[in-house]
Amino acid sequence: MKTTIKRQCVYAVAVLAVLSIYAMGAYRIEELRQSPQMAVVCTFGHCLPTGASFSALR
Repeated sequence: MKTTIKRQCVYAVAVLAVLSIYAMGAYRIEELRQSPQMAVVCTFGHCLPTGASFSALR
């Protein structure tokens, strides 16, 4: 393989890795947001927002 092809493959793998990490995080946040109210647990003062409003994210 030529050096330019290897470099392009490395860039493509890096972009795919970043996108997959972002997608996993977005999926996890959406999963937590849609969980029932009773399943929300506050531990050490870290409560998950259950509303979809911007004021709940503060």
